[in-house]
Amino acid sequence: MPKKETKILVIILLLIDILSIGVFIFLFNFTKNQITESVNRENDIKTELKKEDAIVLMKNDLIQGKIYQDKLSAYIIPSGGTVEFIKTLEQLVSNTGLKYDIQTVTNEPYAKGDAIGFELLHISINVIGEWKNVQFFLKSLENFPLKIEIKKISLNKFSDYIIQGRKIPAWSGNFEFTAVKIKDVK
Repeated sequence: MPKKETKILVIILLLIDILSIGVFIFLFNFTKNQITESVNRENDIKTELKKEDAIVLMKNDLIQGKIYQDKLSAYIIPSGGTVEFIKTLEQLVSNTGLKYDIQTVTNEPYAKGDAIGFELLHISINVIGEWKNVQFFLKSLENFPLKIEIKKISLNKFSDYIIQGRKIPAWSGNFEFTAVKIKDVK
């Protein structure tokens, strides 16, 4: 039969073993929870970094969009800019040395731009003058910085003038064209 001291020693060792197992289980669970929490924090940080990257990308997209919008607006008549455009057109015709008469200025729907608030400004203009001036006006229209689409041109030689012994033919022309315009706010 074991001695009393041996029994006490075995009981103490059993208690130490049980306590050690308890501490091990506690430390294992604590470490496991710390690792899980650390992984969750790391995932949260990665998510926040992705959000910040997305915000930076969106800001860059907005800046690029603004740049493209500014470039595009250089080719379009602004809202309320019809009168200024007509004045510019009149100045352009005057600079070519032609006599002119603007027949019509109308707004019409623009299928490609209706969803984003664009319309077409349709203009019909008659001119009279020398052939070289009519050509210069046509080239000026073609090279105008706005988006202008020439729809119809009709040219007629209608008479000859004699100036200082030179025969100078007079031409008349009708130009119909459209320019893209931002719809006026009502």
